[in-house]
Amino acid sequence: MKSLIIILFFVAFSNTNSCTNKNNTAVKSQEKENQVTKKTTFSVTRLNGKDVSDKKLHITFDQEKGSAYGHSGCNGFSSQYTIKKEAISFEFPIATKMYCGENSKLEKEFFKTLGEAKIRILKGDSLILKDSNNKELFLGVRSKE
Repeated sequence: MKSLIIILFFVAFSNTNSCTNKNNTAVKSQEKENQVTKKTTFSVTRLNGKDVSDKKLHITFDQEKGSAYGHSGCNGFSSQYTIKKEAISFEFPIATKMYCGENSKLEKEFFKTLGEAKIRILKGDSLILKDSNNKELFLGVRSKE
């Protein structure tokens, strides 16, 4: 009888642990899903009125860290940003420093545009950045990845 009680006791606590593991797995899965939604990537299609969709520029906003990073035409970059309602501002971006040839002009223009951006408009899957005079600087389309 003593053995039976010990076995039942062991089985009861073993099942409790497996329920906890299932709950932990569900919580971790939900946390991972939330993290994915906090990072949004936009492919830049227009920069200062010019079509740049073939240049593979992109920017990812990490809402949790308040940072933006991506590809600026030649190099990878990152920058802190602040959003208040429709207002946006970027700190000076840091970037890797590979030789870019012709793309160095595009990269300089991209960084200049980030510095001038003051207004952020989200319309569906599009992100529009404008300067303080309401001039469109940047058009990005949300990546499906």
